[in-house]
Amino acid sequence: MGGLGVSGTIQTEQSEGIAVLRLDRPVANALSPDLRAALLAALDAVAADESCRAVVLAGAGVGFSSGVDLTEYDAPGVPPSMAELCDRIEGFAKPVVAALHGSVLGAALALALAAHGRVAQAATRLALPEIGLGMMPGAGVTQRLPRLVGAQAALEFMLSGQSARADDPRLRRLFDQITEDPPEGAARALAARLAEAGRWPRASEATRGFSDPVGYQRAIAAVRARMSGQTGAAADILRAVEAAQLLPAAQGCAFEAVLFEERLRSPEARAQRHVYAAERRAAGLPELRRGQVREIARVALSGRGLGEVALMLLAGGRTVWSDDPNLPAALRRTLDARVARGQMRAEARDDWLARLSGADAERRADLWLATEGAAAGPGLFARLDMGAGFAGPGVGLRLFPPVATSRCAEIGVLEDQSGEADTVASLARLMAALRVTVVRAARPEAGPGLGHVMDGALRLAALQLMRAGLAPPRIDAAAQRLGLRTGPFLAMDEDGLAEVAPRLHRVADILGLPGDVLAPLADRIDKGAAGRAVGRGFYDHPPDGPRAPREFAGAEEVALPGGVTPRHALHAALVNAAERLLAAGAVQRASDLDVIMVCGLGYARRRGGPLCHADQRGLMAVLKDMKALSPMAPPLWSPRPGIVERVKLGEGYFSRAGAARETVRAG
Repeated sequence: MGGLGVSGTIQTEQSEGIAVLRLDRPVANALSPDLRAALLAALDAVAADESCRAVVLAGAGVGFSSGVDLTEYDAPGVPPSMAELCDRIEGFAKPVVAALHGSVLGAALALALAAHGRVAQAATRLALPEIGLGMMPGAGVTQRLPRLVGAQAALEFMLSGQSARADDPRLRRLFDQITEDPPEGAARALAARLAEAGRWPRASEATRGFSDPVGYQRAIAAVRARMSGQTGAAADILRAVEAAQLLPAAQGCAFEAVLFEERLRSPEARAQRHVYAAERRAAGLPELRRGQVREIARVALSGRGLGEVALMLLAGGRTVWSDDPNLPAALRRTLDARVARGQMRAEARDDWLARLSGADAERRADLWLATEGAAAGPGLFARLDMGAGFAGPGVGLRLFPPVATSRCAEIGVLEDQSGEADTVASLARLMAALRVTVVRAARPEAGPGLGHVMDGALRLAALQLMRAGLAPPRIDAAAQRLGLRTGPFLAMDEDGLAEVAPRLHRVADILGLPGDVLAPLADRIDKGAAGRAVGRGFYDHPPDGPRAPREFAGAEEVALPGGVTPRHALHAALVNAAERLLAAGAVQRASDLDVIMVCGLGYARRRGGPLCHADQRGLMAVLKDMKALSPMAPPLWSPRPGIVERVKLGEGYFSRAGAARETVRAG
């Protein structure tokens, strides 16, 4: 056995003519510029060493590699690029075999595809998640992958963005060998055989994915028909996979490189990378540094209406106690229905129910989550915000609905209660384990909560636009064009107008709006239009879906001051509310508010949240809209000093260019 050498981020080990190059960089062997350069240097050394016959490329630690750090894409490129590295590997004068285990994500799979052979542990997870970030795979993936597995499997894998095990039948043709054991031994043996044979396959020369050319084109046509004119990353992936069959490999890779760069620089991809990074920054709560994280295995729920919370905790492997005597039976019905629909195995249901205790069980827990007015026992404690906002002493927790799909939480922390650091740290760690994105809100500066203030500003702005003569359907349509999943009036109908009114009063007070600001809402309530539950609110709600009441059908298409569109009026109100929260110190960083809007309140990821969207539009354009709208309701639209200062300094929220830029596509 030869010695082990470590040069920066690459471990080098040589034995019997086989050089093993292990990626070794925190965190998760990310393919940073320094690691890429070190790998190239290691390959050059192997090429010059006549005693080395072949190379095994592996990953140190728990996985092969997590791919390229996304933050790298928002800065000037640093050589060597992934494409250069992959081309070097594929054209290497000695056989290169990739030994894969753990996670192989994004550009890491590009590296493996460029190798001349691949051995994977069966449980290895592979994924090309780029489409979920508005991007497409690069470095030759769209050309090499379909050459190996065909168009249908390649498109399914790339367009889903989901991970798959190495032993997934769709991916079987990627690998020379799949093993239950650590893969390096088998990879060494394969590398030795290839060196002995004196020839080795290159993915860019593979043809087995083209063995059925008619089927290849049929798969392309089927996906194109499903897209029905759709543009963006999915369309670019389809074009690249089609080119793989039609063009020589070098030209196909050049075509992919053009598409990759265009997609990389698109506003949609920039916005989605922004959200991805913002979610991870938001998790950096100061209490995690100064508080003691306690293990939370058993959670007590005190209060009614906590079925979704219980399901989330049970899905995360926790034991749950509830003082609601109706909860166990209700959850059993829900889980039985999932089993009947094939969404859950009966064994999993039984395990969940075994970890659920009713009111007659022992009242002990590592963490108590209680609704307003509900009792709680000793230990870590947080008060659940069920829609009315944070109130009372202690730590507050809001799980944005729907809990099962939103996966976003806001933790309200009273700044003068430093003794709560353990609770906040433990709660944040629990949420992370449950795959829930957490944002910290400083109380009392955040008022009822960051989400309540932002959503309240949107709804109050919508009511002001209604008072100006715009009909609710037009305002809701504008909100959806802005990027919101649901318009504010339809959302108020869903919540119930009587429940919405006191929340909006609280936000109106914080923003300094006059008492008559809720007149349109009060008018609907006075007319008995209480929301969807009674079939009538701002919309009528027949069984076939909401429709505009006749009284709004003839509303004039009035113009707003300065020619501002309703969409931009709503956006300006959101940006101004966000600036107010930032100035008050209610939130750690601007990007946290984008996380709240995207993950908690349904703002489109492709827009990145209202502040990222403001940078893409140009903060100067937003300021212009605010000045035009200010006379309608100064507390909503009169620009906050921080916005004026940012524009004066030529700054946006996340970049200097964000102050002046205005693009039609982003607006």
